[in-house]
Amino acid sequence: MNSPDHDALYRAVVDARRILSEDQLGCLDPVQTLRRLQAVLDRDELVHALDRSNLQRVSRLHR
Repeated sequence: MNSPDHDALYRAVVDARRILSEDQLGCLDPVQTLRRLQAVLDRDELVHALDRSNLQRVSRLHR
């Protein structure tokens, strides 16, 4: 049975793969691709799930 943390991690990977595949097709410019990836991978829900699964703090992507 998947936990909410696993679901958050899975959704983030699926979203990131979709964004990268769109980038490979030439649909996005590189800056837009990075911004979209950052939005997916720096979600509070995902950071908290990684914190709990690693039992240590995960640093944020943005500064």
